Amino acid sequence: MSDASTRSLSQEVNIVWVEGQGETEEKYDYVRWMWEKTRNKTGKPSGAMRAGRIIGYAELGETAEPTEPSRRYRRRVFYVKDNDRSEPGGQYQDATPHEAVDPRTVRAGMHGRLTDRARGRRPAPPKEAPPAPAPQSEPPPDGMLF
Repeated sequence: MSDASTRSLSQEVNIVWVEGQGETEEKYDYVRWMWEKTRNKTGKPSGAMRAGRIIGYAELGETAEPTEPSRRYRRRVFYVKDNDRSEPGGQYQDATPHEAVDPRTVRAGMHGRLTDRARGRRPAPPKEAPPAPAPQSEPPPDGMLF
């Protein structure tokens, strides 16, 4: 990871989920992420998100220093595209794009991880219990077997 990326991550104090954390974690198996260069440390990035629809973003601390020569801040932005699994008619039903992370693993200052859930690999349903053995018939009277 580059020095600018490490420094940017270390300056994060909060991850804001536009739809709320619980809703995001429930609705999205994965979100995509990218670095966005902005003039502000907090608030939704104002840049036109050409890549997709913003789902969340990182906020930086008050003492954060610009990481770019242009005196801008590098912040993480989390988004989805129209063809993502969570969207109507989306692809990636059992795969993920390379920039995907499970939103349940994203924390301020830490990269998210790609989990089996994010990859579209749902755990197998629990096995059904074997059928109960048939009840034994009573033995014939007087010990006769036939």
